[in-house]
Amino acid sequence: MRPVSITTFIEIIYCDDDNPPSESTIRRRIEEIPGAFRDGRRWRIDLDYYLEVMDKRIRGLPESMHEGSFLQSMANQLR
Repeated sequence: MRPVSITTFIEIIYCDDDNPPSESTIRRRIEEIPGAFRDGRRWRIDLDYYLEVMDKRIRGLPESMHEGSFLQSMANQLR
């Protein structure tokens, strides 16, 4: 687990982006970011978890065991 601040998250994830999102944009969408959690009053993002989830999304894999089970049951029904 590598918790980072929103500023550090933007610097790492959007390092090659010419127009990275602002901190306020990230704060508005923080609930949608995998690995985001409250650390007292501040928001932190678990960078390891975020990168793991994004890697699974890119490869088209389910993000959780529950989602994987659902997809497997749907595949079994369609056979």
